[in-house]
Amino acid sequence: MQAVFSGQREQLLRLARLRVGNRADAEDLVQEAFVAVGRAYPDREGEELRRLLFVTLRNLTVNFLKSGYRRQARASVEFSGVGEVIACARTATPERQLMDAQLLRIAEQAIAALPERRREALRLHRYEGLTYSQVARRLSVSVRTAKSDVAEALAAIAERLSRLEGGGDPPAG
Repeated sequence: MQAVFSGQREQLLRLARLRVGNRADAEDLVQEAFVAVGRAYPDREGEELRRLLFVTLRNLTVNFLKSGYRRQARASVEFSGVGEVIACARTATPERQLMDAQLLRIAEQAIAALPERRREALRLHRYEGLTYSQVARRLSVSVRTAKSDVAEALAAIAERLSRLEGGGDPPAG
C-alpha cells in the first residue's frame, strides 16, 4: 500500500489542489484519503488500491467544498471588522450552544486519550500551524510519521464524534 501511495502522492496532491485551491487543505485531504483507504481496504493492492484512493479523494474534496469552509474562510477575511457595524449580531441558539459544548467536550476527551506524540503532532500542526516538516523536526520523527500521527489523531477524534452522531455511547461527563 505504501508503494502505491508514494507513487501516486503527487498526482493525488495535484488533483486535490485543483479542486480545493489550497495546498495545505489538499495535503490534509490526500492524507485523509490514504488513512481512510488503508483502514477500509487493508487487503487491496495495485491498480484497485490506486482507484480507491482517487475515488476517496474525489469524495473528500466534494465534501470539503460542500461544507462551505472555503466560502466561510473567504467571507471572514472580506468582512472582518464589520461585526461592530451590523445592527443584529448573529448568535447561536441555546440548543446549538449546548450541542457545540457537548461536541467540544467529546473532541477534548478524544484528544486527551491520544498517545502523547500523536497529541503533540496534532497540536503543532493544527493549532500552531506548523508544516509536517516542522512537526517532524520538532518531534524528531520522519515527515511520514508526522503526517501519519496527525491523520491518526484526526481519525480518532472523528470516530469518537461519529459514535455520538450514530447513536453510540453517550459522552462521559
